[in-house]
Amino acid sequence: MPIWDDEDLPAASQAQSISQRVRAGNALPILSHSALFDLALFGHESFKRFYAEKVGYPYPNLPDIGQLANYDRYTNRSSDGACKEFYLDCLKNHIFREARAAGVDEETLAEARGQYDRVGVTAFAHLLGYPRFDLPQTLPLQVLANLPFKTYLTISASAFLEDALRRAGKQPLTKMCRWRGPVDAPEKDLWLIPDDYRPSAERPLVYHLCGLDAHPQTGAALPGSLALSEDDHLEMLVNLAEGRGKDTADRLPALVRGALFDDVILLGFRLDSWAFRGLYYGLIRQTGQGRDRRGVCVVQLPPEERAKQEKYLHGYLDREARLDIFWGNLEEYTDTLKELRQP
Repeated sequence: MPIWDDEDLPAASQAQSISQRVRAGNALPILSHSALFDLALFGHESFKRFYAEKVGYPYPNLPDIGQLANYDRYTNRSSDGACKEFYLDCLKNHIFREARAAGVDEETLAEARGQYDRVGVTAFAHLLGYPRFDLPQTLPLQVLANLPFKTYLTISASAFLEDALRRAGKQPLTKMCRWRGPVDAPEKDLWLIPDDYRPSAERPLVYHLCGLDAHPQTGAALPGSLALSEDDHLEMLVNLAEGRGKDTADRLPALVRGALFDDVILLGFRLDSWAFRGLYYGLIRQTGQGRDRRGVCVVQLPPEERAKQEKYLHGYLDREARLDIFWGNLEEYTDTLKELRQP
């Protein structure tokens, strides 16, 4: 039997090879907003329907959140800031309604209602008792938190990933991308990484590419930090490209750019979403040009859609993006990782 080069490995061997790098901490998990919403709260599709209803979206086939936000911005809102504040309000209201439907007691609901204007989305969910780490739906998040990753990158503005990491006994450092705004903007403490900090499995970096719902220390709301709409993602693409590799002008820290040279694991992305396009064209493709590197993209499609798209996705992801496809959901993929950790 011949010795295989990486590109010649059978699919199962490729998956195992990447999983072995995961076990060694030499991979970068990238979680979408929808993945964290599915794992920590009440399901992203449910929220998207709620948001579409509140912005008055008139068509039956719902686009992604970025397109819905663009619709709201130019149909209902007087400013970009008002659009983002309304989006955060929708998140809080959806969480409140779902928690009430799930049987959260009236005293807890009343306390959360009283704190509504004082806390961000993540803290508001905490007041209602979420994420519920005793529920099976959070198990994939807990598996990811217990793996020896040094850096996590997420599109989500919530800090639920940090909750899972602390539950696993780790001390995450939360930072966000300066995709917009000057170097000396008021939130600069949230994108400046200390010179002496080195990410580790015990003290991992959690990097929020599209902003944070609130400051993790002060609790102040940060709607202006969000890359939410289609327009935001296009602006982010341009800004990340313009500053790349230019020291203080680079909007992405060297630690994060360095992590992108590892194998990437994309979790919970729709390949036609603006979040995926911005991530792939703005970061992964640019960073990985000319390098012998592979990654994994977890793809979940209904059987009829998979039959239509499988050949295209294999061609696009394998040749263009150098990503192997794992057909299945997040629970199935993290089960694979969990099994590989066992002796």
